[in-house]
Amino acid sequence: MYTIGELADMSNVTVRTLRYYDEIGLLPPAQKNAAGHRLYGEEDVSRLHYILTLRNIGLPLDTIQQAMVDHQMKVQDVLGMRLQMIQLEQAKLKKMEASIHALLSLVELEQPTDWKSVFSSFYSYPSKQEAIDRLWNQHFSSEEKDILKELPGLGDKSEAAIIALNLFRETRLHADECPKSPVAQQLAKRWIDFVEQSYQGNLELANKVWDMSKHQEVSGFYYFEPRIADFIEQAIAYYYESQIKGQVT
Repeated sequence: MYTIGELADMSNVTVRTLRYYDEIGLLPPAQKNAAGHRLYGEEDVSRLHYILTLRNIGLPLDTIQQAMVDHQMKVQDVLGMRLQMIQLEQAKLKKMEASIHALLSLVELEQPTDWKSVFSSFYSYPSKQEAIDRLWNQHFSSEEKDILKELPGLGDKSEAAIIALNLFRETRLHADECPKSPVAQQLAKRWIDFVEQSYQGNLELANKVWDMSKHQEVSGFYYFEPRIADFIEQAIAYYYESQIKGQVT
């Protein structure tokens, strides 16, 4: 028989932990000696070893407790449950990674000094995802959503995302210039080409998204503040006007 202190030393857990396992029924009620001290036998030691093994692979106490009620779980069951937990954790980490990449891109794009403005304009998983999903279901058809899912996003490492980030950055850099200036007209042409390619020629969808990106910060699209949006619209309008005049003359 072992005292609670001896069992704690053997198993490398605290006396407090063993007492807690007693209280919640993971370990059976311990025998007590004449002095009232808890005593544990070989069966208790084996049971504790099983509990600690399940804890070490990440199973929560309530799952372990159920396993004890069911006597013994098969090794395959235990490993399968742990694998499921790891896969769920990996999915969460992937989403966190995507959010961090997007935030890094946003910081690089806007070079903010006001962190509050960064987080207010940054749409991320999971806090606003449900609102975005509702908005998309309300405004876009299934076919349109299929196109939208292919759009490059902030933080993506794709070539299209890098092109978009550079375009956003340069537009913000030159937004105070005259929309008719050569640099503004170059940007206008790049915006037209980018939209044509990104939206697969669906200009109606592109206009719908553009309107949302100007008026709704929580839309799932990059939010364009009025100054930037006005510059882009005026530059593109003048570009088309110049093209028409050039064809006429």
